[in-house]
Amino acid sequence: MKAGSGTGDGVEAQAAAWAVISRERELTSEERAKLDAWLAEGSRHLGAYVRAQATWIDLDRVVALEKAGSSPVPVRMPWPHWRQFAAAASIAVAVAAAGVAHSRLAGRIATDRGDVRQIALADGSTITLNGDSVLQVRFDDKERRIIFRGGEASFKVAHDGQRPFVVDADDIAVRAVGTEFAVRMDDDDVEVTVADGTVAVEEGSAVPRRYIRANEQFVAAPAGVRKAMLDPQEVERRLAWRHKLLIFRGQPLGSAAEEVNRYSDANVVIDDPTLARAEFIGVFRLGDARAFANAAAYAFNGEVVERDGNLYLRRKQYSPSH
Repeated sequence: MKAGSGTGDGVEAQAAAWAVISRERELTSEERAKLDAWLAEGSRHLGAYVRAQATWIDLDRVVALEKAGSSPVPVRMPWPHWRQFAAAASIAVAVAAAGVAHSRLAGRIATDRGDVRQIALADGSTITLNGDSVLQVRFDDKERRIIFRGGEASFKVAHDGQRPFVVDADDIAVRAVGTEFAVRMDDDDVEVTVADGTVAVEEGSAVPRRYIRANEQFVAAPAGVRKAMLDPQEVERRLAWRHKLLIFRGQPLGSAAEEVNRYSDANVVIDDPTLARAEFIGVFRLGDARAFANAAAYAFNGEVVERDGNLYLRRKQYSPSH
């Protein structure tokens, strides 16, 4: 992508181009570095980028326009509206530091399959968003609210006694002041896992508020709700995706393969029920399905057969002796 001119129209055009690309796909390392450098050139670039991001909240509309062969045209709105929108979004400028990508977006944040993204908010809180997840940020003077649409996210909340931090996930509201916790929405289930501090879980006015503390998990499912104590190592294992790792400490191989498949285009397929029930131990990088399959094959005297773009894990097949 070529740098835009220094004129006002050039800055707006460049910001719009960056907004469309970042909505359409994950930026490459080179593109992200260019965007960071461009944003660092001045506050005018940042303001243009925030306005452009707000224009493209409706991602589905952008994709539909591009598929139809049309050039997306931003809908222009009066500047006072944009200024209020940017203030309400309250998400920090995009920079790179200590390997963490900080992004200032216009409320809606989404990740593709296998993509783990960390976002620093203007209040000092941090969101780590797992792959195939969507949320919206809505901050104002009275509260900091996250509308969680699906997937999995971890929240490290900066203390602010005047503005509670609330995550809405379906009919569940998770309220924290200063703590670290994760929320996962899987089908009709909502899981809340607390790594540090305490959160309050609210299920509506008719149900008493529940308090979930460090190393505890709360699950709301159609069959009911439950709370469980977790070993600190188990909390670390469940949240290892934040560091782009998967850790298995005796989980069934079939369940481990399902986790691996969340981050890889090549799925690991296990047709043998006895093999799927075998307990497995290992540490792998997200998306490295091949390393997982090969390690499992070695551990259980199996073999990996590649077919149709997938990795079939099975017991070794021995030919009868003649």
